[in-house]
Amino acid sequence: MTVQLRQNAETLAKTDAAVVVAQTIKGGIARGTVILTARGEVPVEHLRAGDRVITRERGMSVLKAVTGLTAAACSIRTDSLGLGRPERDTTVACDQHIAVRDWRAEALFDAGAALVPARRLADGKQIAAFGEADFFRLDFGTPLTVYANGLETPVGRTEDGIVDISTAG
Repeated sequence: MTVQLRQNAETLAKTDAAVVVAQTIKGGIARGTVILTARGEVPVEHLRAGDRVITRERGMSVLKAVTGLTAAACSIRTDSLGLGRPERDTTVACDQHIAVRDWRAEALFDAGAALVPARRLADGKQIAAFGEADFFRLDFGTPLTVYANGLETPVGRTEDGIVDISTAG
């Protein structure tokens, strides 16, 4: 089984593991999704550069940019990833990573927590791909995790520094 780690990539690279680099930022958050900010809950489409957004890693972080895109979409039904996760039906880009931190991470990935593209969690009922939609990407200048409809949603991920341990010799 291939194991990928994001943290300590530089240290692991010294063990001859291969570093996998992607060119583009992944994911997106749909119009109408509320993001926790210093002003309270704000729909993602109303966020602007300079807004202070609550992040898991740093508390308040200053948003550098918001960009729009159209991409394949996944809907995540209320409470499908745990009580209040998400707090209401939520749509994200299929390649948007979602933080899974409960028994699901253990059962699906044999880990206490995992970052998983929404598409990989799709079961056709609670989480389902359904075509394309318009999304917004939040840029803080570094990967961070925001709260989108109560769901831990990593933003700014480019996949730089992920190390594929299975190729280590």
